[in-house]
Amino acid sequence: MPAPNRNQWVEMWAAAKERRESATEELRQWYDAAKAEPTLIWQTPLVRYAVYGLGAFVVIMVVRTGIVMLQPADSARFQPRATTAHFDVICSNESCGRHFKIERRFKFREFPVDCPYCKMPNGELALRCGSDTCRGRLVITVEEKKAIYCAHCDAVLGRR
Repeated sequence: MPAPNRNQWVEMWAAAKERRESATEELRQWYDAAKAEPTLIWQTPLVRYAVYGLGAFVVIMVVRTGIVMLQPADSARFQPRATTAHFDVICSNESCGRHFKIERRFKFREFPVDCPYCKMPNGELALRCGSDTCRGRLVITVEEKKAIYCAHCDAVLGRR
């Protein structure tokens, strides 16, 4: 006659239930003994090795963090700082009036520039004006006394 099919997981679960009552009683006895004599806590191997393991984990994490902080940055991910900027420009020639962009070094101030459409030196710096009159559109700017004004409504757009 063949052996009956056994489910080992059910058997282990039943054994754990039976062991739980005796383990609870043993833990209560250990707690009462440790309360009476506190040095027993450190003498218990489970407690001592758990503290060693936790200490080793903390040391490993501190050393790992220190190593990561000392490593140089990954040069493939970082690019050099920009040296140029894109400027919005509007041609002030009434017959042209086109918008275009130029790329120049930061703090470029030599406006007007040549318009690529009408070939005249009428390209003026353009910024967005948030006034009620202009409503956020790009407008030609005028600079006076280190302040930048909108050429249409005279709103202050910034300071130099």
